[in-house]
Amino acid sequence: MLGETISFVRRNLFLVCVFVVLSCAIVVFSEYNESSHGGSTQFFIALYVGYRVQATILNGTGRVQISQGMVGFGGYIWKNFLILLVVMAVAIGGPLAFGAASFSMGAFLLLCGGLFAIIYPLLLALVGTWPTTGIAGSKSGLAEAFARGQHGFLPTFLRLFAGIVLPPAVSFLLMAIAASMSYEADAVFQGGKISPVALVLLVISQSLGTLGICYASVVLARKFQFSEVARNSSQGNAVSEISEIFR
Repeated sequence: MLGETISFVRRNLFLVCVFVVLSCAIVVFSEYNESSHGGSTQFFIALYVGYRVQATILNGTGRVQISQGMVGFGGYIWKNFLILLVVMAVAIGGPLAFGAASFSMGAFLLLCGGLFAIIYPLLLALVGTWPTTGIAGSKSGLAEAFARGQHGFLPTFLRLFAGIVLPPAVSFLLMAIAASMSYEADAVFQGGKISPVALVLLVISQSLGTLGICYASVVLARKFQFSEVARNSSQGNAVSEISEIFR
């Protein structure tokens, strides 16, 4: 599926670059204004990218068709938002319930971040096709999505883990390497001026993140397609067997 993701990026390179530039601009603008709203805006952009990728895969067009409208976009947004809320509740509430409030802030954030990195792709592997149903025009619900997620759970989880967790991990590693070389890469603005090193790392980070979103979206879209094909095939075989019995 990595090859399919690369093919999607190549066919829609201009649009992907627009998303990367927009994400970078949001980070820079938020940092410049010392605003805390950049994260929510980036999350919405990530969902929009995921929606466009999945719609393109399900429609089989190869290129993003913006003129075709946004079928199922509302359901895609609130279902993904609900999944994220559940993950955050478990990743933050779980440690607090078991006494992690006594930890230092750094240790607590590290624990919550580690749990989030595991629980989020895990939950998406189980019910991540639920938001996809609206794009495909399907009426199936959460129970059907969970049934789809149980089949081939481990490969799906590993692919989603790679798409969601590895890009931030690589970005963090690059920042650590830059810091070890005496470059301050934790903020774009250094002393009132833009740091070229930090800006380059930001572009790389957002590019990797966008590629990861595209990959995870392709995985979930194909998961939905394969599951639906298998279900329809089994239903077709069952109907054929019943027809043979009553023939």
